Amino acid sequence: MHKLFETEHLSAFVLDQTGARQLLAYELRNRETFRQYSIARNDSYFTLANFLYVCEKQHRLYEQKRKLPLVFTKKNGGALVGTVNLNEIVLGVFRSCTLGYSIDTSLQRQGYGKEAVSSVLSYAFDTLLLHRVEANIMPRNEASLALASSLNFCNEGLSKNYLYINGNWEDHVNMVLLNDTLDMQRIH
Repeated sequence: MHKLFETEHLSAFVLDQTGARQLLAYELRNRETFRQYSIARNDSYFTLANFLYVCEKQHRLYEQKRKLPLVFTKKNGGALVGTVNLNEIVLGVFRSCTLGYSIDTSLQRQGYGKEAVSSVLSYAFDTLLLHRVEANIMPRNEASLALASSLNFCNEGLSKNYLYINGNWEDHVNMVLLNDTLDMQRIH
């Protein structure tokens, strides 16, 4: 993994295969909490071989400028604090992506999520020159909705039966943040 940037309390690293063990440990540690908001995962998902594959695939998408897969640690190192991903990056006249994030269960509601996601949004708007970032959040995920709202995401409505989560089609709130200061002349 290579460090992309630092925030006041965190270091952001681009995920690659060298982070597979840390990411696997993070996912195992948070498996029960994340289960309610994630697709169903069987035991074969939680293996080092699978995480080596996942990390390699995500890094390949990063190299193609289609994804920004980041993991965060505290500045002094240690275990992963969380993940933030810019997925499905589309440039050109669309300049948009979807946002996904997770924070270690033991560190939720302590400001780490807001600091990590806020820093990635700044990177998305200032470095990648994106115009639109979407976060689709299950209505019952109150902590995630509160985080998005605190970062000035706007609720654009409810997407009915948006994703198949643990055996059910789940509605999602479509939260959006726009980069109103993007100068398209700067891109050309």
